[in-house]
Amino acid sequence: MTDAALPLLAETRVLPFTRIRRERVLPTRGMVLSAPGARVSALDVVAKSSASGRLYPVPLARYLRTTEAALPKYLVKKPGEDVQARDIIAAKPEWFGTLQRVYRAPGDGRIVAQQGAWLAIELTGESFELKALYRGSVVNVMPRLGVVIEATGALVQGVWGVGGEANGVLHVIGEDPAGRLTEERIDISTRGCILVAGEADEMALRRAAQERVAGLILGGLEPRWGDLVKTLALPTLITEGWGVHALAAPIFQVLAAHNGEEASLNTTSPTARPEVFIPMPATSSSGETALPPPPLTLQVGARVRVVGKTHFGEIGTIAQVPTAPRVLSGITAWGADVELSGGERWFAPWENLELIG
Repeated sequence: MTDAALPLLAETRVLPFTRIRRERVLPTRGMVLSAPGARVSALDVVAKSSASGRLYPVPLARYLRTTEAALPKYLVKKPGEDVQARDIIAAKPEWFGTLQRVYRAPGDGRIVAQQGAWLAIELTGESFELKALYRGSVVNVMPRLGVVIEATGALVQGVWGVGGEANGVLHVIGEDPAGRLTEERIDISTRGCILVAGEADEMALRRAAQERVAGLILGGLEPRWGDLVKTLALPTLITEGWGVHALAAPIFQVLAAHNGEEASLNTTSPTARPEVFIPMPATSSSGETALPPPPLTLQVGARVRVVGKTHFGEIGTIAQVPTAPRVLSGITAWGADVELSGGERWFAPWENLELIG
């Protein structure tokens, strides 16, 4: 098999020290509050916008007891103008000018249009504040949309995530990658923390939400608890897959090395893997400077993780790429010889491997 014919494998990035750039974008157009070069912390608000609201039609001519033709002259606010709750939108003099019949805005919003006898008002919801989430520097501003933040630190990606974003202190449960999160291990001391464990049961998930744990990083999760996590709106990242799985050794090593430190959990991106990021100074204590993540290359010596049923979750390196397919249980498959961490050498189809590093 030539290099040109090598497949594109899925990738999981596990980087003890790197530099990343992340876009932080508003759900609707609004106002950017940060300037290029600004230093931001995870909880700093970098932009805000008003949430889109519902359209509120008003039979204004009827309210004012006037005709459709006469309505425009009584408008105090015109289409396109913003209004606040109780602002006078239209006023019509009565009783020889001694009284006025008025119509006030039912809430904050904007007058969209006036058509015939009707007025359309778009009522806004509560304003949305976009937090930086990543501690770093603003390197670019997208007017009315958001910012790009550059940050340095440790990065770990997962395979599935839900529940939104979280910021808190990493709290590793147990001393090995298979540590089990149980209800008894969650109390007021874990409030605001991002808990790290191999697995969690139903009672632990419910207790975590009750005690307002910031988020969870788990090796695996029983499929039946997936909907529960969504219902609890508990930011959760799975690093290995569905079922009972320990954290992969490289992932556990990075997270355990930063136990007790600030971390940010992001499970919201529709196009990128869910991830946890631990901010660190741009220059390490040994003088090393953080660099952008290098691309992962599929070649002999590349580190891979097994995602097929046999040896699931094990880490190894590609020892050889055969030039012809192998026959496995009567099926012809392209793949690679992988040397697992325990020293065993095993042929794996490409579909059962992903790059990790």
